[in-house]
Amino acid sequence: MRSTFIAIATAATAMVVGIATLPALAAVRHYNPTPSYNTCEALAIERGAVPGQGSGSNPYTQHNAFMRRCLAGEIPR
Repeated sequence: MRSTFIAIATAATAMVVGIATLPALAAVRHYNPTPSYNTCEALAIERGAVPGQGSGSNPYTQHNAFMRRCLAGEIPR
């Protein structure tokens, strides 16, 4: 009887600890670090924000804005 109680208590404790750590592990899986400059540069070219080809008085405005937002992590990859 005593060994059954210990086994049940141990299993319940392990289950509670396992359930408590699930959100922490899920957060690690979705961690999205800010991209590197080279990654943002490739994304800018791929998405049409090519340096020097914007309109207006400063042809780099569109590219610079894209790079700023990308390096801040606001542009989805």
